[in-house]
Amino acid sequence: MNHTAADTRRPRAMAVASPGATRRRVAFWLLASVFAAAMLGTTLPTPLYVIYQAQWHFSAAMVTVIFAVYAAAVLVTLLLAGRSSDQAGRKSVLAAALGASALSTVAFIVAPDEGVLLVGRILSGLSAGLMTGTATAALTELVPAWAGRRSSLAATAANMGGLGLGPLIAGLFAQYAPHPTTLVFEIYLAVLAAAGLCLLFVPETVSPRRRPTLRFAGLGIPEQGRGQFIAAAVAAFAAFALLGLFSSLVPGFVGGVLHQKSHAIQGAVVFGMFAVGTVTQVALSRFSSRRVVLAGLGLFLVALALIVAALAQAGMALFLAGTVVGGVAVGAIFLGSLATVNRLAPPERRGHAVSAFFVACYAGLIIPVVGVGALAGFTGTFPAVLAFSLLLAVLCLFSLARIVTVIASDRAASR
Repeated sequence: MNHTAADTRRPRAMAVASPGATRRRVAFWLLASVFAAAMLGTTLPTPLYVIYQAQWHFSAAMVTVIFAVYAAAVLVTLLLAGRSSDQAGRKSVLAAALGASALSTVAFIVAPDEGVLLVGRILSGLSAGLMTGTATAALTELVPAWAGRRSSLAATAANMGGLGLGPLIAGLFAQYAPHPTTLVFEIYLAVLAAAGLCLLFVPETVSPRRRPTLRFAGLGIPEQGRGQFIAAAVAAFAAFALLGLFSSLVPGFVGGVLHQKSHAIQGAVVFGMFAVGTVTQVALSRFSSRRVVLAGLGLFLVALALIVAALAQAGMALFLAGTVVGGVAVGAIFLGSLATVNRLAPPERRGHAVSAFFVACYAGLIIPVVGVGALAGFTGTFPAVLAFSLLLAVLCLFSLARIVTVIASDRAASR
């Protein structure tokens, strides 16, 4: 994790790119756009649930269930099909992910009730589970070994950027366009069609290929560097847990405490954290992954304190400060931890190892939303958020301690 920017600079002898290198570079950015488009679709429904709830009169608990089935579908897909792209190839799995996303989008267009929404979210979870590990592995394989930092940056930016754009776009459509629960999905189908065309120009990076086996084959944690992998996974769990906690708080806080019912504003606040995270990744991409993760974990504790204080005082300024600091923390943690995982993953099992990392991410995404929702029914929102914030702080400190231990071990070994 202590690689510096100098380790990833392009050799001078390679200053003039060959035609093959140029094609791979174009394919790299096409794949990044496909990745972003797929992740955008997974968060499009976020600001629309209040509209569905008003139309079909289902409870707030059902909103939690709809979110939970999505995250559960992601986890099951990652656990059962995490190594499928190592076997069948990256392109076929990416195509399957886009297909599942298209089916999910159709389900949202035709949905007559919340039951079909559940089906749509399960299909969306299947798409995200297939896309995240596979696209991340393929981006790593489309660049030379010395450009590994670029692939990690592209993967995290596409992932977080897409996740952030979903609520923003859907919120704007819901507030200012007709047919708020269908038009945005109809346009998104055209985006998916364009993504499918882009995928045609992306070369396959796995050879030889064979029929995939869909079964749980362990988490794929590499034997070499296991401690570093676990520290990175715990840090990512905490980062995604903060994203899930924040996203679940926004509608109630902005709508209830501040009495701001605009779907566009609610979507923009959620987008704010993701946007700050994406910009942070670009700004920190040249620093060593260890420093980036350590800085992110330190800011993570500050963000938790700000969000808890904002809820306690009903203060919008504190909440927005927590949004900015939290976005910086999440962006730094995600970039640094994924760079670590990419470095540690064996080439022949890269998809499997990266999928294990995303299992930690999406486990973090589901637990706060479901846990806070369940606990809040007994204790109220603030005590529930406080309890989970304390839990996330403990996980943050655990990851910090593991990383510091690795640094100390490396320094002792180099003497």
